[in-house]
Amino acid sequence: MKGKKADNIQKSFSEVDVILGSSAPFLVSLSDSLDGELRVVIAEASVDVQEFVPEQSDSEEVASEAVQNVLKSTHSIIPRASVQYEIVFRDYIMYQTRNESYCSFDPEEIRRGKYLITFEESKLLSNVSNITDAQILSDETYYPGRWVHYGIYTQNHIIDVISHNAPSITVLNRKK
Repeated sequence: MKGKKADNIQKSFSEVDVILGSSAPFLVSLSDSLDGELRVVIAEASVDVQEFVPEQSDSEEVASEAVQNVLKSTHSIIPRASVQYEIVFRDYIMYQTRNESYCSFDPEEIRRGKYLITFEESKLLSNVSNITDAQILSDETYYPGRWVHYGIYTQNHIIDVISHNAPSITVLNRKK
């Protein structure tokens, strides 16, 4: 990881969710290796305190005074490059990535978390055995092991992962 220093600080899914605060993180990268390892890197969101003043033409001057007043109280949300989190799912069952703009959310799903979510019940969990070889066996055990639905909700992407192994999360600090 050129330019990055891994502090080898391990965190849990719920710990990082709390650390992320009030703004959804940004997806930095997502990669799937040949040996079935899914790697997701996210960056914390940061508020850019620079004032945004758009250019305007003379015809827009009157109408844009109201817009200017509104824009004075707004700020951009940008990725905070100094702290990133590497989330690794080893031997996951499935994953999907959706454009956040086109996602619908089911109020009947039971979830914990704000941006890093663990689902107790979801439509995806209900359908895992219909779309994969993962199964609930007659003795009520799970093949290949009890699976969990993890959601990673970022500024522009929703990543759903079904895995029978909890992810490992490492804090990556960029050198300044």
